[in-house]
Amino acid sequence: MVFGWGKKKQDSPELATKTILSLDEISSVLSKHKEEQKKQIVTKSKPLLSEINGELDFIYKIIDHLKNDTLKVEDIEKILQVIVVRAKTEVIDVISKESKKPIPNVSTYDDLLKASEASSHTLKKIGDVLGKNSRVIHVFAKKYAQSLKDHLALVTKNNTLLTKMLSDYSVLEDSCDSILDMVSKIQDASQEHQSTERHMTSLGDSHDSAQKLYESTQKQISDLQSSPEYQSYLEKEDKIKQIKAQEEKLNKEIDDEFSKISRPLGKYVYVTSLDKALKSILEKMVERPSQVIGAEPKESIITILESCMKGIVSGTVSVKEADKSVDQITAMISGLDTMISKKNSITSQLQQIEGSSKFDIRILESLQKQLAKAKSDHEDAQTKIKNLESEKTQNTTQKEKTRQDLESLLHRILGVKYEVK
Repeated sequence: MVFGWGKKKQDSPELATKTILSLDEISSVLSKHKEEQKKQIVTKSKPLLSEINGELDFIYKIIDHLKNDTLKVEDIEKILQVIVVRAKTEVIDVISKESKKPIPNVSTYDDLLKASEASSHTLKKIGDVLGKNSRVIHVFAKKYAQSLKDHLALVTKNNTLLTKMLSDYSVLEDSCDSILDMVSKIQDASQEHQSTERHMTSLGDSHDSAQKLYESTQKQISDLQSSPEYQSYLEKEDKIKQIKAQEEKLNKEIDDEFSKISRPLGKYVYVTSLDKALKSILEKMVERPSQVIGAEPKESIITILESCMKGIVSGTVSVKEADKSVDQITAMISGLDTMISKKNSITSQLQQIEGSSKFDIRILESLQKQLAKAKSDHEDAQTKIKNLESEKTQNTTQKEKTRQDLESLLHRILGVKYEVK
């Protein structure tokens, strides 16, 4: 390498030491190193540029001799004379102009960039014109060709060294940018780590609160369920269940009984002249008789049944066995009191039992909802904490890898082993 940022000889394990360096110090260290490298490049470039200028002077002198040389073109064919003279003129014009352009002196890195650009431009111009007229020069100006080639080679060599130095410094700048990018990543990772820690602490508080609420709610529910009032409530619910079973059985019996006259009632719906209220009861009776008995006035039910019966007798309601249907409706009217009595008895029993309880089931239901929510919050916090722990581990692993890469790159370009904190 031309400069001091290449690979250094590795220290032996016994002598290897590390210099502590904080993230905040890295930018300053890199800036200082880059400035030192710029100064070195400028210093090393001066003799190279001086030699380039010297070689350009030699090239100018050669061209000046060529300018005054006839090359004995009068001894060759006229068509060749034109070609040689034209080539000679072009070479002299271009190289005279370019070789007299002095490469500027340098005192700063920016000066060097301009000087390198000027040197490359001059070299290209001279190289292009000589390349274009190479055959003419080698045949008709042979004594100048080798000398031009030798001096131009020295210009090329020094210009290549300049370009290499600038290219190496560009690589150094890219490496420094990579280091600063790593620093930024480590800083971001550290902030993310701190944010995760705060979030985990908050989730831990939520987790503990949910756990405490779950335990206290569980105890409240347990105390409620152990109370005499709750036991009484359970007994009441059991009795209600039994009575509702009786009610369901009675409803089935009523529906089965009414099914005997379902056909005439169903037809009567379409021909009835009953008022709106009675027709509504009739429709319910056709749909589910057990829901009408005990719920609607007995007189209304009898009026509907008698009206249906009259319709059968008058032929308004058409049935296959009119007498049989009339007898069944008559029997239904006779049995209404019994049906209504049984329905009312069950309703009365239910009302009596439901009114006797002193236990408010809504309190227990509210506590059960609270328990379920506390459990859900507890599990949710656990899951989030677990996920954050995984993210934190990945973050820490990635940050450590970036830190190691950073130390390695610092060592490579600075030649010093640093331990980054």
